[in-house]
Amino acid sequence: MDIKMKLDVPAEYFFHRLIESALYDINEQTGKSLVAPQLPRFTYKKKLANGSVGHFTITDYQPTGVYAYAMHTGRNDYTVSYTVDKLEDNKAQLRYTENVSGASTTVNANNRLTSIMLGWFRKRRFKKMAAEIAKDYSKKLDLSQN
Repeated sequence: MDIKMKLDVPAEYFFHRLIESALYDINEQTGKSLVAPQLPRFTYKKKLANGSVGHFTITDYQPTGVYAYAMHTGRNDYTVSYTVDKLEDNKAQLRYTENVSGASTTVNANNRLTSIMLGWFRKRRFKKMAAEIAKDYSKKLDLSQN
């Protein structure tokens, strides 16, 4: 899955919120309080919504707007990357890329079918999350101007 979005929010703000979320997740899963520069190559086990456990490794972090990770479950390997670029003062370009590779041809076939059936919903949910961050920024901006 590949999503490109223009956001009405500064790139730095959006990326900060993204990293804040990653650090929160790490703390919830491991009890460790990290700071952003500690992210690269950090590995931990993550309990997933379906009850299974994934082995999660942060593969890239650059404070200029790059965050990526890999996750291995018993059935799939996921690679995910976020790139946030500044377009203008209060506008950003987000690129989200996700690749899934199954442990077998059967799992790969199931992944393709699921992607077709649920891909639209996942993209919609992702775009809604990004829009909520932009909306939150607008609210903070309005409050600071009043």
